[in-house]
Amino acid sequence: MRSKQILLTGGTGFIGANLARRLLSAGHQVALLSLPSADRSRISEVERRIQVLRGDVTDAAVVRSAVQQVRPDIVYHMASTPFNPPTTRAQTHMQVIVLGTLNLLDALVDHPGVRVIYTGSVAEYGGGSALREDSPLLPGTLLGAAKAGASLLMQTYARLYRMETVVVRLFTPYGPWDGPGRLIPYTVLSALDGQDVRISNGKQQRDYVYVDDVVEALLLAAERPIRAGAVFNISSGRGIPIGEVVELTLKLMGNPVRLLVGALPTRPDEIWECSGENSGAGKVLGWKPQTGLEDGLSKTITWVTENRELVRGLT
Repeated sequence: MRSKQILLTGGTGFIGANLARRLLSAGHQVALLSLPSADRSRISEVERRIQVLRGDVTDAAVVRSAVQQVRPDIVYHMASTPFNPPTTRAQTHMQVIVLGTLNLLDALVDHPGVRVIYTGSVAEYGGGSALREDSPLLPGTLLGAAKAGASLLMQTYARLYRMETVVVRLFTPYGPWDGPGRLIPYTVLSALDGQDVRISNGKQQRDYVYVDDVVEALLLAAERPIRAGAVFNISSGRGIPIGEVVELTLKLMGNPVRLLVGALPTRPDEIWECSGENSGAGKVLGWKPQTGLEDGLSKTITWVTENRELVRGLT
């Protein structure tokens, strides 16, 4: 892409921090709509190169003002609530994810030609194997329900207003800048501290995609000719039990601690099967994951080891 004006929501998070760096390195102008209280440690080293607008996506006037100030060519809409721990109130999920998406789309109706790329979630499907983009949306969590609602809004605005909306449904990203409470950083930090790794029964499957591959998909979603309202799974195509992922991570680190299976209770809203069919992204975006699990875990282990104190403080 030639240099573009790009607006990010949720850009202080794991995916946003990696995406912002790639956009800046490619010469784009990056603006960020961020909560005043947001932890910006993930972007601290590049923040001086970013236009930071403080505000909340649940405030329609704030979102409209941000759009008017930035005049974006592309919007990456990543603002969301956390999946773990499952303690966020239903109202908060709906306000941030659904109302925030509605506010953004309403603000962009009068700005034709802006491509809006929304990071959806596998949680919209509620789990399953070899999930396709046309699989039923049967969320089993409140976050999944909110994400599904936002995805439907993206598609509806494409139909009603011919807006260039794209939904990329992310499965399980991992890699640098992930938070310490997530499985892989938690495993690495525990091993570095000499503490045994505690998990539930370890049989729940996840479809892991290294963050560099996720970012590549997001960039392609901005570049390629795409039908308005399109949806793409960003997945590896393989569901792996989390117990196996932890075992492999510890093996790559020399097995310094034990894995304690069953040491934690199973979540009441657990997703047991999870893998996505990704041929749509391959055909339209020309995307497929380039980083195998072992290679991605090795890179993540190295990064967390070199930045362990920074990782401990991420939220």
